[in-house]
Amino acid sequence: MSMKNLKSWMAEHPYPRTLAAIAGASICSTLALELPSNHELWNMRPGPALLELMLIFCFLSLLFYLPRRRKTPAILGVVALAAIGIAEYFVITFKSMPIQPGDLFALSTAATVAGSYTYELSGYCFLGLAAAAIGIVLIARIPRAICERPPRRDDQTEKSERKTKLPLSVDRRTALVAGAVLAGQAMISYYDTLGIKLHTWKPLDSYYSQGFLPTFISSAQKMVPPKPKHYDGRDTAALIKRLAGRWNRGIHGVANVDRAAAVAQFEQLKPSVICIMNESFADLSIFNGLGCDYRGPERFKAIDDAIMQGVSYMSAFGAGTCNSEFEFLTGHSMAYLGAGVYPFMTYNLAPTENLARQFKKLGYRAVAMHPNHASNWNRENVFTDMGFDEFLSIEDFAGAPQLCRKVTDAATYDKCLEVLRQNNEPIFIHDVTMQNHSAYDTGLVPADQQVHLNLNGIEDKVVTWTNEYCSLMDASDKAFADFLDQLRELDRPVVVVMYGDHQPFFTDRYNDLYFTDEDEATHTERIWQTRYVVWANYDVAGNAQTSETLDTSIDNVGALALNAIGAPLTAYQRARLQNRKNMPSINVVGKQDANGTWHVPEAENMPSKLHEADDRLERMQYRKLFDHGGSVFTAHKQTAANETDPNATPGARA
Repeated sequence: MSMKNLKSWMAEHPYPRTLAAIAGASICSTLALELPSNHELWNMRPGPALLELMLIFCFLSLLFYLPRRRKTPAILGVVALAAIGIAEYFVITFKSMPIQPGDLFALSTAATVAGSYTYELSGYCFLGLAAAAIGIVLIARIPRAICERPPRRDDQTEKSERKTKLPLSVDRRTALVAGAVLAGQAMISYYDTLGIKLHTWKPLDSYYSQGFLPTFISSAQKMVPPKPKHYDGRDTAALIKRLAGRWNRGIHGVANVDRAAAVAQFEQLKPSVICIMNESFADLSIFNGLGCDYRGPERFKAIDDAIMQGVSYMSAFGAGTCNSEFEFLTGHSMAYLGAGVYPFMTYNLAPTENLARQFKKLGYRAVAMHPNHASNWNRENVFTDMGFDEFLSIEDFAGAPQLCRKVTDAATYDKCLEVLRQNNEPIFIHDVTMQNHSAYDTGLVPADQQVHLNLNGIEDKVVTWTNEYCSLMDASDKAFADFLDQLRELDRPVVVVMYGDHQPFFTDRYNDLYFTDEDEATHTERIWQTRYVVWANYDVAGNAQTSETLDTSIDNVGALALNAIGAPLTAYQRARLQNRKNMPSINVVGKQDANGTWHVPEAENMPSKLHEADDRLERMQYRKLFDHGGSVFTAHKQTAANETDPNATPGARA
């Protein structure tokens, strides 16, 4: 067929011509979605790449044919996909993680971070926008005659057509097929059937190799918590009781003389407990001293009278503070929920055991504080569900000192002291700091507090981020040391647990620069760790308080701290401590065996004892977190952030 004949045929058959235009726009939209952040499209797996193209083709076809051949909705569809591509680029730039389903539940929290960063489009962003522009042109050039709607029929005509049961029009058939294909995705398990998986230890690689849409959909499907294999509620309840009994009889239980002494002391003293989740507090010296003999938070590491201290393995990197909170307060692990899930935003946590409710049963007053908006990460609802008596948010820190436009750590410590001095009742305080939150290119650190490191082999923007971050860390390090000095002079017993919620978003650059020849699990875990310390201003019975090192995941730290100071433990906490014998640490990117070796979640060579401990913990957590007879998902949605004084401290996703 000659080109002239082809054009003539296309003119006489507008349907193929229209589908060709939509197909071309779909290819352009796919490029607009992927190119800004995924620069090596040729490395994508063919199956997921074709699936993504099909999804976009059906999406644009539905937008065009559902309103009876209208170009504007389809053009807006192209614009929306291009906008997602640009948003994905900025999210990856600012937190080294892709957009994940849980982020949709936190749009209000995310909105508060927008003003904290500098936005610059890359060359690949412009390539993506150019592809989107071509896609828009392809749709816009569909001839007007093709898009003209048939004349409106009167009621009598429509009744006559219904009686004669005329076949559906081409428009409606096409829209129906496209809609059915899109709706049918809910019936297909992307993870199990199509093999499209989000590898939590390298989520960006999963998005790059499988495409944004297929990986996002696969992650979304996993947000509904599946029951563990061979799960039985009664058997799991018996398992918890059995493991707790073993712990009671073992060297970690009340039969131990040191533990018994601490129990008697705790019952008499009822010390107040302050738990500090310090924003982005981490020791960057683990990255070969950043190549310049950087020492990290030296005052923190020099504490020599702690009950225990060490590495805390986290399930958040670069962002996602609320997941660190969730793990610490509940003792549950994100390993069985996934990196793209935010329990504070998604699940019903009211029935779940947590430290606030546990201390309240002991007669404590429970106070939470965070010098930012109460709605961030849905905390105002979650803290109520958890049983906190009071939540001090940004309004309670009016006039507090700031550093880089964020309330300082020292200001929150002063607030802790203020709460302690209000009365003599035992108090449990959960303090979520804000000072060290990104962005790290504000240039607002005072000259006398700036740190200038001699960094080599790294791009300029990372140098800027590192210097400002380390300046903030130095201020944070000093503030915590001063806080402990004040507590030493306080005439009441106080226990402090302090840990960093995650590393800043750029440390993967140093990890890849200085560590090139090691196994995947070890390499990955280096950027998913911070540090923690458990300290008391009194002599804890049975404890030498010589800062004994105990590296573990943050979900274990609460139970370990309570055990050390002699506080009562729940059956679930005792069962978890017993289970640590074969799995000392676990987080969303790996599991550690008794020999200290890390394994990625899907490792085939996982030791049998580690596999058994993993299976036990998964079943126990499901029993405690989801098998309570109520709704799995939260009924309390996040309210809009920034509904407070517009002149208040700019918010951020803490």
